[in-house]
Amino acid sequence: MKKREQLDLIRQHKASIIGMEQARKSAVCIPLIDTEDGFDVLFEIRSSRMQSQPGDICFPGGMVEQGETEQEAAVREMTEELLVDPRQIRMIGPMDIFPASRLYVYPFVVLLENYRKTFSTDEVEDVFRVPLQFFLENEPEVYYTHMQVIPGEDFPYDRIYKGREYEWRERTEEIFFYQYKQYNIWGMTAKMIEALARLIRNGQAPVETEIK
Repeated sequence: MKKREQLDLIRQHKASIIGMEQARKSAVCIPLIDTEDGFDVLFEIRSSRMQSQPGDICFPGGMVEQGETEQEAAVREMTEELLVDPRQIRMIGPMDIFPASRLYVYPFVVLLENYRKTFSTDEVEDVFRVPLQFFLENEPEVYYTHMQVIPGEDFPYDRIYKGREYEWRERTEEIFFYQYKQYNIWGMTAKMIEALARLIRNGQAPVETEIK
């Protein structure tokens, strides 16, 4: 390949995330319910029988399956978990992608219409609503976790500067908490709703689109 062709390939490349091909993708819906006083945000409490994160508060969602888009996955998971018809879901728009280690979460804001508090007991213990105004008026509590790098036993220390004395960077992560009545909304869910509240406060609401 000629040098010019190599440069042309670089110019035409669209930036992505290194390692994205090996990463897992998940998609969630942030359901808004229209009321006389504004919007309510609908949350799920994960079933205590779930192997992963039982009892946690979350949004409806799950893994993106082969052959479907992130938006399709979010809507499919919502219909399965809340036992609603896709026609009850009106897509408003995507939020920013949330990176979580080797998982990337794609959130979508939707309007949920004619909801009758239905849900699948296989995955959901209960659902509850919080006025969106609560998040617009309240900042989350912020706590921190510190993660240390521990190389495997076969790590080639002899090939890096200072060997076993190499100064690994400690990773610090912010953990958000909202307390609403008896509910603790925290972690990734809290970060996603905080991002939505901040977006609205800044006057940059997502653009409404049509479900395909």
